[in-house]
Amino acid sequence: MPPPYVNPHLGDFSAIPHVPAGPVGYVPLKWVSHHSLIGVPVAPILLPNTQLTRAQVMRICRDPTYPVLFGYVCAMAWGLQGAEPRGFGHVVAAWGNRVSIEQKLLALRAGGLTRRDAYNLFTGGNGVPGLGPAYFTKLLYFFGNGLNGYIMDQWSGKSVNLLTATQVVRMSGNSVSNLNKGGNYQAFCEEVDAMASLLRGVPGDQVEEMMMSRG
Repeated sequence: MPPPYVNPHLGDFSAIPHVPAGPVGYVPLKWVSHHSLIGVPVAPILLPNTQLTRAQVMRICRDPTYPVLFGYVCAMAWGLQGAEPRGFGHVVAAWGNRVSIEQKLLALRAGGLTRRDAYNLFTGGNGVPGLGPAYFTKLLYFFGNGLNGYIMDQWSGKSVNLLTATQVVRMSGNSVSNLNKGGNYQAFCEEVDAMASLLRGVPGDQVEEMMMSRG
């Protein structure tokens, strides 16, 4: 859906400056230890013992010298997987399906996927227990070589719905619904792209970060 967007929300959003979040989330080494995860692959460096920035996570996830599951751990720690109620079980359940996750991440890192196809790697019969849209779209963002996929969590999803006055992203209470399909994700990313153009050159991932920043 192209602009225009709904006012006064558009004006409020446009006034938000982009301020990089800096290092956030859990410390990867401590996150792995806390959840007693075994089988984390060896990489050129030890698991980080400090919080990571978006840029640091992306470098790890896209660097072929790092096993994809090493990058997965960094991305999930950055994204605070396990912070929600019953989150401990979600972390363990997802890690129990790491063989499947590894194949999906290798496909993302290889590139050549559309946003719709990338999203559908994790939905329907391809779903991973414990890994909902708010978390697996982080993987699309960090691993998606040439994808320009964005993180579709409750904050960015609600923001797009508010700005468009349309249910681009299906919500279930305060969470992104598992009923979203690849087409919903495609439409969501296109809205972020359109907003980036409207804001005169602000990159799409910065627009998405702005949607998470305030209000």
